[in-house]
Amino acid sequence: MKIFPESEYSMELNNDSSLAISELENRTLSEEQFVANWNNQVFIGKIEDNKFELKLSKKLVGEVCVLKGKLENGQGTLEIRTGKIYKIIFIAIVLFAISGIIMALIQKEFEVIFHLVMTVLVMRFIFLELGFRLVSKSGISKLTQIIGIRVLKKTLHNNA
Repeated sequence: MKIFPESEYSMELNNDSSLAISELENRTLSEEQFVANWNNQVFIGKIEDNKFELKLSKKLVGEVCVLKGKLENGQGTLEIRTGKIYKIIFIAIVLFAISGIIMALIQKEFEVIFHLVMTVLVMRFIFLELGFRLVSKSGISKLTQIIGIRVLKKTLHNNA
């Protein structure tokens, strides 16, 4: 099991890939621009040739997932990964929990260990996993509306 959720999809374009990239550029705000109202565009990110790396333009929600894809000859791939900010926040929480566990062991307050472990598990499985699934579904939906894709299958990786 991976610490941070991620998904990979293969997709089929309804239109030409150059037309799809063009439409995606029209609905994406560049990362380099400083804009007070990000909600005017659907995505924020960068698009180069037939590759893109995007996140939703909603302030807190958009940072959960990063959509990274490549479009060629009517076909494409899409990787969805957890955003860096949420990874950093989760690692900070885990480090605080580990330091709390060490302090609980030193002070021999073993009931605190259970609470700290449960906090980490709840953060991982409820907030990170559930948030990732909801936002990635929303991102795929918006990508489908904009560039006209059909998600063919979810690619599974066996990490044993």
